[in-house]
Amino acid sequence: MTMTAVSVPVLGSRSFVPVLICLAAFVIRVAYRLHGGDADFWQNGYVFFYKVATDIVAGNGLLSNVTGLGERPPVYPYFLALTALAGGNYLFIVIPEALFGAGTVFCAYLIGKELFSRRTGIIAALLTAFYPYYVVHDTALQETSLMTLTSTASVFLLLRARNSQSVGVWLIAGAAPGLGVLVRTTLLPFALASVAWIAAFGMGPTRLKMVRAVMVLLPLLAVVGAWAARNDMVLGRPVLSSEAGYQFWMAHNPQTFSRYPAESIDRSRDVALAALTAPDRQQLDSLGQNELAASDWFFHKGLDYIEANPRAALVGALRKLAAGFSWIFNPRRDALVQMVYLLSYGPISVLGILGMVIAGRDWRVHSLIYLQFLAFIAVTAIFWAHSDHRSYLDVYLIVFSAFAAEQILERLRQQRSVHSASAAAR
Repeated sequence: MTMTAVSVPVLGSRSFVPVLICLAAFVIRVAYRLHGGDADFWQNGYVFFYKVATDIVAGNGLLSNVTGLGERPPVYPYFLALTALAGGNYLFIVIPEALFGAGTVFCAYLIGKELFSRRTGIIAALLTAFYPYYVVHDTALQETSLMTLTSTASVFLLLRARNSQSVGVWLIAGAAPGLGVLVRTTLLPFALASVAWIAAFGMGPTRLKMVRAVMVLLPLLAVVGAWAARNDMVLGRPVLSSEAGYQFWMAHNPQTFSRYPAESIDRSRDVALAALTAPDRQQLDSLGQNELAASDWFFHKGLDYIEANPRAALVGALRKLAAGFSWIFNPRRDALVQMVYLLSYGPISVLGILGMVIAGRDWRVHSLIYLQFLAFIAVTAIFWAHSDHRSYLDVYLIVFSAFAAEQILERLRQQRSVHSASAAAR
């Protein structure tokens, strides 16, 4: 009787460990933002997002001239609109975003547990909770924390859908990456590839695999298609973004690396815009406020540059990838920020790759995560990336780092046991 009475609370406390870690993650994120204060939050965030949100509250929907009619996907602006309705205090943004960050921590636990073990999940959750980049940026005025959460939730749900026979699980697993695309459209390649992954590596007979893949695809198409349909009505074409061509040109012009990656690519863009010829400016002016026509114009300018400079475009793609995965934070920050970034991202990138190698025999299951990296590589090579654009991948490096750390510790423990046994035998 006594042993039973003692064991119950112990088991209960173990079950609450992930919750306690998530609570700690929430508290530290809010505490950091409180320390920075109101002024720092607004000065160092993407204020244009909030301007779009205030337009929504004013009854204009996303028909805003702040960023254009179809430049940005809708989820984050509408989230901010809810906070604007609550009064506009920065804490109404910070607190929910801290919850998003805590949600990512819980997803790290779930993914680690699903792929490896509960211990790996706990280690992954701890590392994610106190990962410096996430602590700082999860509550910034930008879509990073929401994108990271939707990305990790998508991976976990797809992992569960892989061997599930529940239609509900399949539908949710398809809707989650669709929602992620409407947070940041660069998640689209992964979202589409995940359907192929489900079809290829789902459990069960071929017929079940195909049905499962279709049930994942349908909500994905419904969610993303709704945004494309809206843009078709508003802009005249079912695009996901009306600035894709503009972003493409930013990555493919003679001035792309004039400031980037040491400085923001926006500085390189300013140099490139200033270098446009008078005829170029006249052509742009003739397009007026037609977003898609302007985007198309820039897209063809980018293509012309690639056709005239194929080798430079290839080298540029490699340089952009180097910037995205660099151990040096870019755009460059002060020495303290660089040091913290190096001492956090550096180890998880090394241990994460080691963990992938150690767990290589399960590559079919893990390939869902590899698709996240491949999709980012493809988007970065075609467009561009700074360190913050890659940050949503760091949680997966953390999960594999946790697995590598667990394996290393287990081998050390076994070696100590062998040495102790040998010593006792003598």
